Amino acid sequence: MALLRDGTGTPAFADAIAGEGVTVVEVYGPDCQICRKIEPMVAAFETALEGRVKAFKLDASRDLDFAARHDVRGLPTLLLFKDGALAGRRNGFMTTSMLKDWVRPFMA
Repeated sequence: MALLRDGTGTPAFADAIAGEGVTVVEVYGPDCQICRKIEPMVAAFETALEGRVKAFKLDASRDLDFAARHDVRGLPTLLLFKDGALAGRRNGFMTTSMLKDWVRPFMA
């Protein structure tokens, strides 16, 4: 099972969401069952797009400031950053095909 890189507090994560291109962030909690189910789908989505999209997970309980700044109210929350700006958000479960449909317009 593919897993996402944990971006919580890492320079690589900060660079990815501030930089060019598309980055998807799964904001999760360690006790969130839906978060555990969605992580492999987000990881498979990243792999399928062969580097055109970066994906990370971020533990909301370990980075309360990030969660508050981005108005995370439930878990999982998926945030989409494009060229350094928050461009989209989804809450709850998403399949790989739902992720593709959501992200595709931002990849142009």
